[in-house]
Amino acid sequence: MSRVFIWNCHLPNIPSAWREQLRDFGTYASGALFTLGWWFFIDGLVLSRTHADFPAKFGFEDWLPGILCTLGMVITNSIDLSLLREDSFSYDGGAGGLAGKAKLTLFIGIALLAGGVAGSIAILSIKYIVPQLDASVLYIGFTNVIQTLSILVSSIVLWFVHNAEHDNQYNFVLN
Repeated sequence: MSRVFIWNCHLPNIPSAWREQLRDFGTYASGALFTLGWWFFIDGLVLSRTHADFPAKFGFEDWLPGILCTLGMVITNSIDLSLLREDSFSYDGGAGGLAGKAKLTLFIGIALLAGGVAGSIAILSIKYIVPQLDASVLYIGFTNVIQTLSILVSSIVLWFVHNAEHDNQYNFVLN
């Protein structure tokens, strides 16, 4: 079976002394994005709770997109890229092999990330934009979207940093 490269990205040549530091920097940047996302959400939560006459109240529906994105990030980044490329054509009783299970788990993680982002945009639209609330109240809705988008970008950064095939190359392969 031949492999078709969808995207072959050659990163600039990095001196070997900087490669490990780049990995560390990417990990720290991912953690900073994750923290920043939750910080925005907590800022919106505190702002809405400090005003007694606030027109929109935080409920479980506001927490759910961030929780889904966080679970999606944990699931997505717990999978090693080498597990996705394992090709086993032997019959193992219909279990699908390790590569199939890893691909299914990765799909579930990405679906949780996408569902969290879509849910936060839907909550922003339904709860804050459609009722035409004041701009100060609209900020509360945007904190949810900022949270989920920063968790998504954090997950992407962490995936790229820890699953690079070579130190200066990343390939998307279609099996």
